[in-house]
Amino acid sequence: MYGGLFDESVMVDTNRRQFVKLTGAGIGMAGLAGCLGGDGGNGGGGGGGDDYPPSSLTFVNAYSEGGGVDTNFRQIQEYFEDALGANLSPEYRAGAGTRTAATTVAQDEELMRIGGTLSPATPAAVAVDEVEGTEPQYTLDDLQPLGTLSGEAAIIRVRDDEERFRTVQELVDYSVDNNITVGASGPTNRNVLSIIQLMEQTEADFTIVPFDGGGATQTALLQGEIDVAARSVYNSASIAEDSHCLCIYAEENPEPGLTNDAPPINDELGTDINYAPSNGTQFYYVSAAAAEEYPDRYEQVQQAFKTAHENEEYRADLAEIDEEGKLVWNTPEETDAILQSAYETYRDFAPLFDEYVQS
Repeated sequence: MYGGLFDESVMVDTNRRQFVKLTGAGIGMAGLAGCLGGDGGNGGGGGGGDDYPPSSLTFVNAYSEGGGVDTNFRQIQEYFEDALGANLSPEYRAGAGTRTAATTVAQDEELMRIGGTLSPATPAAVAVDEVEGTEPQYTLDDLQPLGTLSGEAAIIRVRDDEERFRTVQELVDYSVDNNITVGASGPTNRNVLSIIQLMEQTEADFTIVPFDGGGATQTALLQGEIDVAARSVYNSASIAEDSHCLCIYAEENPEPGLTNDAPPINDELGTDINYAPSNGTQFYYVSAAAAEEYPDRYEQVQQAFKTAHENEEYRADLAEIDEEGKLVWNTPEETDAILQSAYETYRDFAPLFDEYVQS
């Protein structure tokens, strides 16, 4: 059922992205802020009279405070700010399956907001709206990627003191005759899909409850409001010591220390779940309209993000907590292709969300 649906070879028409090729290539990043000033940020994007960046830009987080996107942002924040020459102030716009945050950024007219979200959650929201006949609040054409930050596999966590099931097989068996509630960070994201895949290929019977972000999901797990949390390797690292990982959606476990060496779910259950659709890619983006209007601003922000991503001190920070392995860099064009592929994949999966996810 799931084979071949997530094809990373799928590419998109990047003609609309041609503006990202900076026409004034001879102007370096350090020179942009100093030599384009004059009109308080309202000048044209071709290089005339633009004092940019301002002292502070807004980082719009599509999830709740304390979740995986927030943690990753806090880790790269100082290096991103140093490269950009401006402060980044987080704004949490959780809810509506990332639609609220994506729309907030898409409506930015002057490139004063940088968004942080996940694929496939954000492209999936567009696909789900289209399949359900709802007018999408944004399209992928409204978002201009800066690149990807990280990638990680889906996992299933329970509380560390959970005694009813300590393996995913025991969870499946227990759920047949008992009520089990599974929490996830949104109604139509990859973590929800990972649970749907499990239910489709086994006798597992769960009630799936969406929360506004990973932080809220993890709090609900630790407080006993839900039985199981559908999370990912790194975005749930903060509760690794207080939880027990039952399985991972990957051929091999790249982080046994963060996941108590949990086995691949297919190895444990003998299933044939396709791991690709539940693999998560965190990416940063800006308004496509603002980037097209102000290509110099876009180039400056994009290059600052790439510089921060490559910063050796930043990577050393992550290595100290065994998280450097999550970093995955893709160019804006490659990120575009990833988003388009996810969108097409989730058009196929959309009917399953209505069937399985609690409203």
